[in-house]
Amino acid sequence: MNRLIHRTITEFLRSTYGEDFAQMIRDDRRSMAAPETPVTGFATAGLAFAAERLSKPLPDLYEDLGAWLTRIEPIRRLLRFSGRDFDDFLLRLDELPGRARLVLPVVDVPLLQVDVDDGAIWLTPSRPEIGWQHILVGLLRGMADDYGALCLISVHETAIRVDICDHSFAEGRQFTLYGSPGPGIVP
Repeated sequence: MNRLIHRTITEFLRSTYGEDFAQMIRDDRRSMAAPETPVTGFATAGLAFAAERLSKPLPDLYEDLGAWLTRIEPIRRLLRFSGRDFDDFLLRLDELPGRARLVLPVVDVPLLQVDVDDGAIWLTPSRPEIGWQHILVGLLRGMADDYGALCLISVHETAIRVDICDHSFAEGRQFTLYGSPGPGIVP
């Protein structure tokens, strides 16, 4: 599993910043010797080293990773299955850790508490780990785009606030339960 996390981080860095940058991070021993971050309990020191090399705050890199994950079709489909519109998706995010365990049982995604207050949706992870919090912000940003919603997403201490400004700001991406038809499958 640790290799899967490392491979995901490497692929994110490669597709976002190029092969040379990803190779530099992989090859530099400091990326493996840096202190561990608590995001998954796995080695994410490579991300910390990449953030340093990019002169980018680590929370921003986590957020970019979360947004990047939504562009991977199986992950996108798993997330889209959670709601018919962005509101429904947000209100059902408390189911996300269970869904994640179906796919990756050893990744300890924190439980999420979902609350509605003053028209805003608040998401509070059970463990206030900055990595998970910002990965979730990136996932939300990517999924808002996927649904075509315009929203403001902000971090308030250990919680995330989502204010939806326009539910149909843009045309959302197509989504069907059955996915792309394979050979012999008629939609």
